Amino acid sequence: MRKTVICFAALSFVACSSEPTGNGAGLRLPPPTLSVAASSRPIPNMRGGQDLEVSALLRNSTQSHILLVNGAQCPLFVRLFADPTGEPSGSLDGSMACASRGPTLDLAPGDTVALTRTLPADILASFAPGKYGINVVVTTTTVVTGAWGGTVLLPLGTSQ
Repeated sequence: MRKTVICFAALSFVACSSEPTGNGAGLRLPPPTLSVAASSRPIPNMRGGQDLEVSALLRNSTQSHILLVNGAQCPLFVRLFADPTGEPSGSLDGSMACASRGPTLDLAPGDTVALTRTLPADILASFAPGKYGINVVVTTTTVVTGAWGGTVLLPLGTSQ
């Protein structure tokens, strides 16, 4: 019995050591992260109304290249949702992602890029009056990430 306990303890120690065995092919690092900051502002349009411009500032603060899926088929994803509290709220799911087969933009370490999307007044008019939260989502070849973009009071131009 004593030999069994000693053998078990030795095997446990070897199995739980911090030294990887073999070539480490089973070990994976998490994908590099992308910093995303979002904001919005009303802008005048050609018809005398106001559109909503939503911007996302993306920064690669890692030591790796990050491939951002971008292009006409994959613009900055913007979600407006009823938010009477005005408190930051995030929601992210796979339906917000773009197919990773689209064109990519290579963000080298230290690179920054700004993406914008304009929500026209006629789209905003389809929302009931009230306070809305704004979330933005971007897709890389490895991950979908998003950020809180603040709140907006619709219709634009009304006071809080």
